[in-house]
Amino acid sequence: HAGDRWARRRPFAPFGVAARGAPGAVNMAKRTKTLGSSSGMALVADIGGTYARFALAAPGDPPVVGVAKVYRAGDFVSVADAARAFCSEVEASPASACFAVAGPVTDDVVEFTNSPWTLDIEATRRALALDRLLAVNDFEALAASVRRLAPSDLVRVKGGVAVAQAPVLVVGPGTGFGQALIVPVAGAADRIVPTEGGHVGFAPQTKAELQLLAFLAREHGRVSVERILSGPGLVNIHRALTETPGGSAAYPHADDLSRAASEGRDPLAAKALDLFFAMLGSAVGDAVLSTGARGGVVLGGGVVPKNREALSKSDFIERFLAKGRMRGYVEATPIDLIIREGAALVGAAALLARPRPPRRPARRVRRGFQNG
Repeated sequence: HAGDRWARRRPFAPFGVAARGAPGAVNMAKRTKTLGSSSGMALVADIGGTYARFALAAPGDPPVVGVAKVYRAGDFVSVADAARAFCSEVEASPASACFAVAGPVTDDVVEFTNSPWTLDIEATRRALALDRLLAVNDFEALAASVRRLAPSDLVRVKGGVAVAQAPVLVVGPGTGFGQALIVPVAGAADRIVPTEGGHVGFAPQTKAELQLLAFLAREHGRVSVERILSGPGLVNIHRALTETPGGSAAYPHADDLSRAASEGRDPLAAKALDLFFAMLGSAVGDAVLSTGARGGVVLGGGVVPKNREALSKSDFIERFLAKGRMRGYVEATPIDLIIREGAALVGAAALLARPRPPRRPARRVRRGFQNG
């Protein structure tokens, strides 16, 4: 089985990552010693609907990110309150910050549908006494980290040969289904393009997937990929297999379902994971076709790293390749998985070092799952 072999392959240095001992490699232990003082440090955060991860970052390329602390959103009134709690805990007074958030950042105010927080960028900057606060999409930050990760931060999922100067797709399921592109630019820094590809329509390929579509369509009308390829989506798959209404799910969280599957306590939980990774393979292959990402695929997000064994036993690769006449287009595309926790914080620090154009006037944008 092709998927059984990927975990044993030696990770490679993808897309320009410096190998340890090679020119450009960084002595991370030595650099991390500078984190004892907040002088010159930046505050970086990866903020989702349920949790927020904060850390301090020292300048450099790659930046050095200190030990992150994780806070539950419901325990704080605002993003600023959580950030203040972190800064107080580590006794730091950073002058700049970059917050990576799980959704599109198109204006100065973002209202979170699945969180008690609202991020008003300018008001938060003032509340934290920052000279600068940058907010970016979380997968934009994750994509910005890719070339700055050590080889040990990734594992090879599928072999292949990247096409030089072709885009790299960074994609993965977490609370949602994030996607971003790394677009190489000759003689300049890569361009990072965050997308909302997780909200494209779900395209079932099998009878079981058609039944899943019908089940979720009764609840939501339009069914996007994110309804299925996410932590909540994994729970949705199990609900469909057991024909359970949303308010009565056997597993409120994807982690509970994953444990039940790995411990052999629930065959339908294991089947849900099998279906999940098969459909993930199809969706990632479709994204490569639609974006031309023959420079490679990097998987991220919170779900896949926690279920590597299930991934290795699944039909992920077969479904990735199952593109009919276009199989040859995707066949050589390498796929890697980020296993480093907090990789988006590295990207957030890197993005903070880049000049950014001024933002447009503030306009409130509500986001969430209401329309699929």
